[in-house]
Amino acid sequence: MNFWQRFRFFLIGFIPGTIILIMILNKKGCTSPNELKMLELSHQQLLLGDKAKCKLKCLVLTENGFKVTLRDMEVNYDLSDVHKKPYGIYYLQPKKGLTSRYELLVEDKDTVTFINDIKLQPAIAGCPCDSIR
Repeated sequence: MNFWQRFRFFLIGFIPGTIILIMILNKKGCTSPNELKMLELSHQQLLLGDKAKCKLKCLVLTENGFKVTLRDMEVNYDLSDVHKKPYGIYYLQPKKGLTSRYELLVEDKDTVTFINDIKLQPAIAGCPCDSIR
């Protein structure tokens, strides 16, 4: 068997294998756990606690406008308590390179994203709301 016969057999296997591999991998994306959690939190129903509602008034934001800004946040797992019972608590910060006027403390309650508190960055003078620890 000479070189050209071997090369032809190689191409007969290589070309269909490459096409099948491209078809399989083309439909799958690569996402990090952080992106998956943010996607889950942003698609759930949004509920605000009393402190969060008060601080939204200080920021002069509506709930719908606030939910849109969640796209620019990421989970800080160092400050989060993911395994807390009954629901995990996540600390959301702006993505690197972006600035935001607040950070969030969020509980993931199955189908509800419950925002416990908002940490104002910097603190707004005249806002009567308590700050998170």
